[in-house]
Amino acid sequence: MTSSLRDLLPFARGEVPSDLVIRGARVANVLSLEFEEVDVAVARGTIVGMGEGFEGREVLDARGSVLIPGLLDGHLHIESSCLTPSRFAEIVVPRGTTGVFADPHEIANVLGAAGVRGMAEASRGLPLDVFLGAPSCVPASPFETCRVPLGAADLAGLFADGTCQHLGEMMNYPGVVAGDREVWAKIAAAGDRPLTAHAPGLSGRALGAYALSGCDGDHESTSLEEGREKLRRGFWVMMRGGSVAPDLEALAPLLREDPARAGRCMGVSDDVDVRTLLEEGHQDAKLRRLCARGVDPLAALRCLTLSPAEYFRLPRRGAIAPGWRADLALVDSLETCRVHRVWKDGVLVARDGRLCVSPDHPVPPALLDRGEPLPPLDRERLRVPAAGRLLRVLGARPGSLLTENLLLPPRVEEGQVVPDPERDLVKLAVRERHTGSGRLGVGFVRGLGLRRGALGASVAHDAHNHIAAGADDRSLFTALRALEELGGGFVAAEGDRILAALPLPVGGLMNPGPGEETARLLEEVDRAVRGLGVEGLHPCMALSFLSLSVIPRLKLTDRGYVDLEGGGLLGLFED
Repeated sequence: MTSSLRDLLPFARGEVPSDLVIRGARVANVLSLEFEEVDVAVARGTIVGMGEGFEGREVLDARGSVLIPGLLDGHLHIESSCLTPSRFAEIVVPRGTTGVFADPHEIANVLGAAGVRGMAEASRGLPLDVFLGAPSCVPASPFETCRVPLGAADLAGLFADGTCQHLGEMMNYPGVVAGDREVWAKIAAAGDRPLTAHAPGLSGRALGAYALSGCDGDHESTSLEEGREKLRRGFWVMMRGGSVAPDLEALAPLLREDPARAGRCMGVSDDVDVRTLLEEGHQDAKLRRLCARGVDPLAALRCLTLSPAEYFRLPRRGAIAPGWRADLALVDSLETCRVHRVWKDGVLVARDGRLCVSPDHPVPPALLDRGEPLPPLDRERLRVPAAGRLLRVLGARPGSLLTENLLLPPRVEEGQVVPDPERDLVKLAVRERHTGSGRLGVGFVRGLGLRRGALGASVAHDAHNHIAAGADDRSLFTALRALEELGGGFVAAEGDRILAALPLPVGGLMNPGPGEETARLLEEVDRAVRGLGVEGLHPCMALSFLSLSVIPRLKLTDRGYVDLEGGGLLGLFED
C-alpha cells in the first residue's frame, strides 16, 4: 500500500493530470465537521489532492452540489431485502451506498458455512463493498433448528480463508453473561477483529457483564435511555432504521444533544425489505431522517460514513481527504440527499438513479441447495386439544420486534382450542424445513389483526423455518403447503386458495429477479394479507420475527414456545 501511494505523488504535486477533478462542489468534511469550498482530485481510485489548480483528464463542474463520502451501512442482513447481493447493489449504489457490513446469519441458518461462502462469492465484483461477519449464533438459541450448527472451529475457518472480516452479532446474550464456554470460544475465534453485539434491553450488571466480551457494536437500543447507558458503558450505538424496527427516531436525540457522539454512533438497517429500499431509500433515507429530527447534518453524515469505517477498522475510508479511497457521491444537499453521481474507487458507477455498470451475477450453486425433503404434513397436527384454564399467547406489538407472554382464556369447540379472530387471536405454526425432522410448533398469536385466511413465510428469523398464522386450520394448512411447493417465499391464502405469492428460491430467502419485480410481488402478498384484516406497512415482515427467540419475550419455534428470559421452553397452557 505504501509503495502504491508513493506512486501517486506526481498527481498529488500536480505534475501530471489526475484521472478526475471535481470542481466547485461544497465538500462535506466529516473529519472536521465543516463544509469546504475546494476542488477534489482523484487518481487510480484514490483522492490525491484537495485545493485549486489540479488538472484532470476529466473535469466535472459540480457547482451547486455537495460532495460526500460514499455511504456505509454498519449492520444489515442482505437476505432480509429478499434480494440477491447483485440485485441489492443495483438499488442501493445509485442511492450513494458504497459499502455494507453484512451479517449473513440468515443464509447460514439455511445452508451453513457453505451458504456464507456462497454469499461471499455472490458479492464479488460488485460496485459495492460487502464485508461479511462470521455468524456467531447459528442457531440463534438452542431452541431453534437450523440446517447445520456453526461452532467456533467453523468461524475460525471463515476467518482463515478471508470469507469474513468481523464477528457477526452475538445474539446469545444469556450465554455471554453466564460465561458459556462455547459462546466465549466463538468470541475468541475472532481474535482482534471487530465484535458486533446484540444486547436488547440489557442494563446494569448484565450489560456490564456482556461488555466484558468485547462485543461492543450494538443495534438493539430501542429507547433514548437505553442508548445513553450503552454509550456510557463503552458501546457503539448502531441506530436501527429498518422496515419493521424504526428506532432511529427514538435515538436521534443522542446526536441532537451532543453532535460529538456521532463518533460512537452509526445509522444501520438491520432488516430492510426491497420496498423500503425502492420507496424510501437506503442510507440516504437515514441521513434525511436524522436531519429531519434536528441532528446537525454533518454529524448525521459522520454516522453513515466515517464512524462505521472506524468501528470496522477500515483505514482511509469514510471521509474525503488526500490518500483516502475515492468512494464518493454527489448530492444536492445533506438535508434532502438526492444523489446525482456515485464513484466507487474513483470510477463512476451510478448516475441520476441508475447504475453505469452491470451488477447482475449468476447465483452460485451453493445458494440453491434446498436441503432435505419435507415429510408429509398432516392437517390433524395443527389441532390443539384443550388442556388448561389459560392459553399461552404470543402478544405481537405493531412496529416493534418485542413481544409479550400473555395468558388468556381460550375459545374451545369440541374439546379443541380454535382461533378467535373476534378477539384478534389466531393460530401460529412453525414447521421445521432443514433436517427432515417433521417437527411442528403450534401456538397462538394476538396483535396481527388477521380476521380470516392465513399468511405464511419461509423468512422466519433466525432459523428460517416455515411460519404461518391462520384464522382457521384449512387456510393455515394451505399456506404451509404452498411454502413447501414454492421452495420458500411469502404467501397469502384463504381456504384452499392461494391469493398471492412471492417465490424466494434462493435459500427460501431471496429472489434473483429485478428488485422492482420482487417488490411488486411482495406488495401483492401484503395487499392480499391486508384484505384478510392485517394492518401495517409490512405485515409479512412483522410475521417473520415471531419466531426469533433471542428477542424478548415470547416466541414460537419448531420446538414450541420459547422465552429465554423465562427459562426456555414453555407449555401451551397454565391452570
